[in-house]
Amino acid sequence: MSPPLAGAAVAVLLAVAVLLADGPGRRRAQHGDEPPARPRTPLRVRVSTAVRRLRREPPPPAPDLAVLLELTAVAVGAGLPPGRALREAVQAAPGAVPADLARVCAQLDGGADAERAWQGASQRWRPLADPLLLSARTGASTASLLVSAAAQHRAERRRAGAEAAARLGSQLVLPLGLCTLPAFLLLGVVPVVLTLARDVLTG
Repeated sequence: MSPPLAGAAVAVLLAVAVLLADGPGRRRAQHGDEPPARPRTPLRVRVSTAVRRLRREPPPPAPDLAVLLELTAVAVGAGLPPGRALREAVQAAPGAVPADLARVCAQLDGGADAERAWQGASQRWRPLADPLLLSARTGASTASLLVSAAAQHRAERRRAGAEAAARLGSQLVLPLGLCTLPAFLLLGVVPVVLTLARDVLTG
């Protein structure tokens, strides 16, 4: 079904549902059994509101971790302190800024302790936090650690994708076999058996 037809079908179903829901109340009001408590929203407005909710776009994805690592490395290499470099990278990276990462950026930029600032962050940002924390503890080059972490993250992502593809191939063997085996039997084996049986019976 095309998107315009799907949207029209959804709108019709919603209109029918609203009419069915309004039926008992409208009948009670006509017979004088129960006065209406408050004026109802017009049907057209309710249907259009429901359709807009169904068509609401999903929230934008979070920024890519490897891109964040590399942007932060570039900002640190340009001379910015780690807290401000991270804030600039988060703002420049495509995607929505997660609330926990924005809070970490604000605390680091305000001079808070790095260990304490990263405590409330999600575990998915650990590849970003570990190089910054290691650099703060040991004085190692922050940019080098961030670039290395970005390369490692991309390598792990490629390996996870290859493993998922391999698992998918093995999982598809049984369904494909169940789909092709009946066709093979009907088209390849059954005609041969029927031909041999006819020859034997008529011979």
